Formats: sequence, structure tokens, C-alpha cells
Amino acid sequence: MPDIHVIKRNGESEPFSEEKVLHSMRRVGVPEDLQLEVVKHIREKVTGNEISTDEIFRHILEFLEPRDRKSSLRFNLRQSIFELGPTGYPFEQYLARIFRDEGYTVEVGVMMQGDCVTHEIDLLIMKDKTRQIVEAKFHNSHATKTDVQTALYTYARFLDVKQKNDIDNVWLITNTKLTQDAISYTQCKGMPAIAWNYPNEGNLQDFVEKPSMYPVTILNSLTDKEKQHLVEKDIVLCRDLLEKKDTELVDVLINKENLSRAREDANIICPIPNKS
Repeated sequence: MPDIHVIKRNGESEPFSEEKVLHSMRRVGVPEDLQLEVVKHIREKVTGNEISTDEIFRHILEFLEPRDRKSSLRFNLRQSIFELGPTGYPFEQYLARIFRDEGYTVEVGVMMQGDCVTHEIDLLIMKDKTRQIVEAKFHNSHATKTDVQTALYTYARFLDVKQKNDIDNVWLITNTKLTQDAISYTQCKGMPAIAWNYPNEGNLQDFVEKPSMYPVTILNSLTDKEKQHLVEKDIVLCRDLLEKKDTELVDVLINKENLSRAREDANIICPIPNKS
């Protein structure tokens, strides 16, 4: 497809790259025999000489859903994290669940007095006698990158609270990409940073998938309203949905058909081990 151009979410245009599509499918475990079929499907759907990234995403999902449900669910991970919005609070709660699963003691929304001013800290995480703070930077748009200004104020906040509160380090975690300057600054300051594109190993996708901490928003069998109600009730993870009884879900307005399919999908993507 040498004459096809992809219109990115920020309005920029670039030549269509089959390798990028194949790489994204390899990351979520699409079987090899389906990968080239997906590319062929996208080719067939292109009209004219342009296609948007959203259209490519939609065509990949529509091809995978009836053929490899697990891959289609995992492919939807990035969008599902955006659906935790529109505010940043559910994202903070979601990250807290992941850190707790990794053995951290976590406090969310902590007011902390610094040398100069008082700060509201997104997360305070504690483990092995270390105390660290986390800046959870949530964006509602794929096109918005977390820039060096965010990295600068995150580190400045750490410096202000460090001594009075015995804080060892600060993390920057975002659901979008980091600019190159932001990456350079966090590396220079030894500040752990996690974004969709960074680092190569241990990025946000890895951070979520290795402990199978998929959000309920990844389940396409639920309506947007149902997803919102679940998150509001602190049923944030797919595993939460599997562990809850039907009676505990009555007030979140999930119809029985949707609930049954959602649980099937949740069990595909993060099955709960049999208790024996």
C-alpha cells in the first residue's frame, strides 16, 4: 500500500506501514496465521488514498472479534484505559490496585506538607521500608502527549515534600505517550516513568498485562453506562467481575445477557485459577 497515507489522531499524515500493524498484533498475541489476513482485510476496506488510525483500529477489531476473542480484547487495552475517564481519579484508583497487587501499601489522594506549600499527592506507595510518590497523569485524548513540563513539576513536587515526609523517589505514570524531552528529563533525574510508549520493557501495557490487571472497560460486551457504573462501584478489574455474585451487581444495571458475555470474556483474558 505505498500510496496510502494514515491520518494520525493529531492530524499528522504518514505512509501506511504494514510492519506497524503487524507489530501491534504481535504485541497482543494474534496468531501468525491471522496477522497477514488482518492486513489484507484493512487493504480491502481502504477507499481512496487515506485512512485514519481510528479506522485501522476498528477494522482490526472487526476482523479479530469473531476469530480470536482473546486477541481482540487485548488489542482494545489502550482504549479501555481511556474509558476510565473523563476524570483522572479512576485512573489513580486503577494504578493503586496494580501496585497493591505487587505488594505495595498504597494511599490515594494524600495531602502532604512540603517545605514551601501543601501538595495533593496522587499515590503514596510503600514497600520494603521505602516511601515513594506517584504522579498519575491521565489524558482523554490519544493525541495529547505528556511533556517535559509535567516531568519538571512532578520532580519539583518531590523535592518539596522529600525531607519533611521521608520520600525516597517519585514516579510519573501516564496513559499516553511521553515526549522525547520528558523521557530525557526523567532519565537524567533517575525518576521511574511509565507511559504507553516507554520504556520498551515495562511500559504501561506490560505494567497492566503481566499481572493480568485488565480494567472492566476492556469488555466490549458491556455498554458505556454499565462500565461507568462498575467503576463507580469500585468494580474496576475484570477479575472483580468474576468474583462478584449476581446479587452484588443488580444495582449497576447490567442486563443478564451482557453480564454473561462479559464474564465469559473476563474469564478468557484473566481466568481465576481453580480453587482446590
